[in-house]
Amino acid sequence: MSRLSELFKPIKAVISPLSAFFAGTLLTCAGYALLTSYLSLKMNKFGVSTSQIGIILSMYYIGYILAALTASKIINKVGHIRSFSTFISLFSALVLAHIFSQSPMLWGGLRFFEGYCIGAAMMCLESWLNARANNKNRGLVMSLYMVTTYMGSGLGQLLLNIPDTNGVLILALVSIIFSLALIPISLTALPMPDISVQKSMNLLALYKISPVGVVGCFCSGIFVGAFYTLGTIYAVRSGLTLHQTSLFMFAGILGGMCAQIPVGKLSDLIDRRFVILWANVLMFFVAPWVHVFIDNGTFALTSAAFVLGSCTFIIYPICVSHVNDLIQNEDRVPASGLLIMLQSLGMVIGPIIISVIMQLFGALSFLICLSVAAAGFVIFAFKHIAFRDIKYIKVTPTAPQPTAPTPVFPTLAEHDSVVDKTKNFLADKKH
Repeated sequence: MSRLSELFKPIKAVISPLSAFFAGTLLTCAGYALLTSYLSLKMNKFGVSTSQIGIILSMYYIGYILAALTASKIINKVGHIRSFSTFISLFSALVLAHIFSQSPMLWGGLRFFEGYCIGAAMMCLESWLNARANNKNRGLVMSLYMVTTYMGSGLGQLLLNIPDTNGVLILALVSIIFSLALIPISLTALPMPDISVQKSMNLLALYKISPVGVVGCFCSGIFVGAFYTLGTIYAVRSGLTLHQTSLFMFAGILGGMCAQIPVGKLSDLIDRRFVILWANVLMFFVAPWVHVFIDNGTFALTSAAFVLGSCTFIIYPICVSHVNDLIQNEDRVPASGLLIMLQSLGMVIGPIIISVIMQLFGALSFLICLSVAAAGFVIFAFKHIAFRDIKYIKVTPTAPQPTAPTPVFPTLAEHDSVVDKTKNFLADKKH
């Protein structure tokens, strides 16, 4: 028992000060996952064509990408907590606007602005989280963040089972969830990143800093977008039943979630570029073999999907961690936006190209495309790892991962903030 306690001690040390942060993240992900699935089912019930549903839902990603390009200015101007509260409050209002009309054009517009709000909120969370982490624990911190997002998304899917006779209850529930998500983030005692120094960053500058991390985020978008969008189509066209298809998708997502913490901890111990490289090497070899195992019984099916999902979902957080190892705190907000944009572009472009190839060459080409994309990244990454030195930003003692617990509801009677107390302590020490 003591060994088990020692194993989870580093994880507890990370979760404790970030409990409020993870609580807000979980509620945010549960809310938007529930809304997305609900709107898809509702439009199908209304008789909206499949092509229209696809266009309406894709407006979300356009808004998401636009947020990645522009929201950093708002965050750097007013701060992370105020920005997060603003975007989540606006999202809560947009959700209830779906009640007023069933017009596809209106819902498309709402999805665009909802995507913008969530994209901006995710920028707040990811840049804030990376500012509180350091190079020694960033992989573990990001992996716990990803586990929280998967848990929230899964919870949102379960809430679809709530009876909704008038078509309003689910929308009201989503609005309530987003309102609740504001509480832990707004009342956290976790210090915000310093926004007194504002810097802009373009994609070329970020690429020069970390080509492996930048290209890795784009490739991650291809893998994740293809899995979510085309995974079910691949499974059905390969002859799997509806039950087997759901098992395939569930096992893949479960594999991605289970791999986060061990791979994240591994990336804290060695060069993260090697972790990204070997994840893609594994994807290159595993993806084609999935087709061989999916017809060999339930155990073989779930095992193959589990490994495929592990390769698919671990790349993005390690790439983000690697990029943030190389930049200063004032660069984190614009860098976070660019990385989110790159993954979003991959999630849009990848499924489009792969779906065309699947139409021409059959279901197996889904896995072949994943393998080819992984091989291309491996060649690219190996070139940069072998011939390019890395200059990591040293961890400064002024911005460590907090060690004291940060409760959801801090003692409101205290006037001094955590930052003020730290400054006063350092001043007294000098004297």
